[in-house]
Order: sequence, then C-alpha cells, then structure tokens
Amino acid sequence: MKEIIVIILCVILFVVIVLAILFHESLRNLKKIMKQAADAREARRMAEEDAYFRRTSTKYYHEDDTPKFSDDYFKSTADEQPRQQTTSQQPDTGAGRKTQTDGGVTVTDHRKKTPADRKIFDDGEGEYVDFVEVSG
Repeated sequence: MKEIIVIILCVILFVVIVLAILFHESLRNLKKIMKQAADAREARRMAEEDAYFRRTSTKYYHEDDTPKFSDDYFKSTADEQPRQQTTSQQPDTGAGRKTQTDGGVTVTDHRKKTPADRKIFDDGEGEYVDFVEVSG
C-alpha cells in the first residue's frame, strides 16, 4: 500500500514538473510573439512617417502650381549697387527714442510720449512692475 502511494505521489510530482515546464515555455513564446507584434507596429508606424515625409517634402517638385523663379533669383546680390532703404511715412527728425539691437539694427520709436509710456495693465489687475531689460 505504501508503495502505491509513493508511486502515485511520484507520478503527480512528475506531472506537475512537466506542466510547470510547459507553462514556462508557453509564457516565453507568448512574450516573443508580443514583442514581434510591437516591433511590427513600430516598423509600420516608422514606414508611414517616412512615406508621409517623402510625400510632403517633395510635393512642390511635382505640382504645377508651384512658384516659378528665374535662374538668377537666388544669386548673390554682392555685385549689385546698394538699394535705397525704404523710409517710414514719418520723417526722421531726430526726435524719438532709439534702441540698438545686438546685431547693430537701430529701432526708433516715433510715437508720442503719452501713448508710448502708458501702462498696459489696469491698476486693479495687480502689481505693476516697470520692466528694464539688462544686457548680460
């Protein structure tokens, strides 16, 4: 009787071990399949993005309604005579505030002092702080 119980327990243990191995292999195969599916989705997405980029980046080379430029349109203007600079409608009387950018461009403000210096926030909208730009 003891021998039969030992044999039954050994068979049950063997079946459990075989089932555990099969379960482990099934999970491993399932993970592989899921990873391949994710890689395929990513490859498809990248291919769609590449196709969209190619389609949109070359569309002006294939359409007939694109702007037409003459052959010398993009040539350097270094040999040409300097063009006169367009002036504003208000004559430069020397009055007004002038600001010079880092690139050397001078900007002149011809507005009257009161509209130019008015505050843009109402007093009831909180604290107003005068802004002073500091070069750094």
